[in-house]
Amino acid sequence: MASDALPISVLFARGLLARLALWPALRIAVHQNWGGPQSAQKQRWLAGVITDEFEASLPPVSASLTAFDSYQSAPMHPSHTLPEPDSEYIETMLLQIMDDEFEVALEDGSAFDVARDVVRLWNDAKEGKDDYVKDLEMQADRMKGKMPQYEVDAGSASDWEDSDDDNEDESGSDSEDYGKDVVPQLLDHAKEVPDVDEDGFTTVKRRGGR
Repeated sequence: MASDALPISVLFARGLLARLALWPALRIAVHQNWGGPQSAQKQRWLAGVITDEFEASLPPVSASLTAFDSYQSAPMHPSHTLPEPDSEYIETMLLQIMDDEFEVALEDGSAFDVARDVVRLWNDAKEGKDDYVKDLEMQADRMKGKMPQYEVDAGSASDWEDSDDDNEDESGSDSEDYGKDVVPQLLDHAKEVPDVDEDGFTTVKRRGGR
């Protein structure tokens, strides 16, 4: 289990923040302020909401303390813990929040990829494992300052990529690099006719124009 100096929630939150920072759909929504002037705060709020969902599955502190109480063989009150969220539950939450808070509708599967990684982070945190967290934090650090852009292909699909294509990763790492993901079709944001420059990049406007 995780040590007292690095409890489950702290370790999980570190990895979660890094993973969300690597999600291109969320990165560009924040960068373009599709969630309004508080877009960056909404990203951290999203991490807090997800953390709360997982923390609700932990046994109450009072219940765990009774195991060390020689005068009390069982907790006085039943545990009110909830089942741990699974990937599908977190995916649904991510899709709903992206739609409600950033007016972005996704159908590229990236929300499930994030959800799957979030569940893995929680399971690792419960065991005190931090290798995956550190890997995500390193990737997130490398992505700082890189501006995601919306690229229009010759076909109907629309992809995301980062603007500094000249800077290839020379680390040779075998770990999954989320910063290089070719990501999402943003359905509602792609409905308007975009302004495409000579390099094929487009400025995408938010739905609803808040």
